[in-house]
Amino acid sequence: MRNDYGMNFDPAAIARLNDGELGDLVTQIASAVGADPRKTSALLGNMDGLRESLKDLTPQQAKQLLDRAGEEKSREIYELIRKKGR
Repeated sequence: MRNDYGMNFDPAAIARLNDGELGDLVTQIASAVGADPRKTSALLGNMDGLRESLKDLTPQQAKQLLDRAGEEKSREIYELIRKKGR
């Protein structure tokens, strides 16, 4: 069954994360979806660029990204975004 919690994604929650929290979140997502750790590291080297890339992320795009991580991991990631982005 596909999730629907990504549709409640608040892009402003990403903006409220500090650089450390955002870096941890991106690392978790990248690991969950099987991204190349070197590319992830390079991405984290430019937090301003990363924030710029994520600021226009739609709920549907967030859901698609989270779906790639699998249901359990994506729920954990969504909850992390929700809690830290308050």
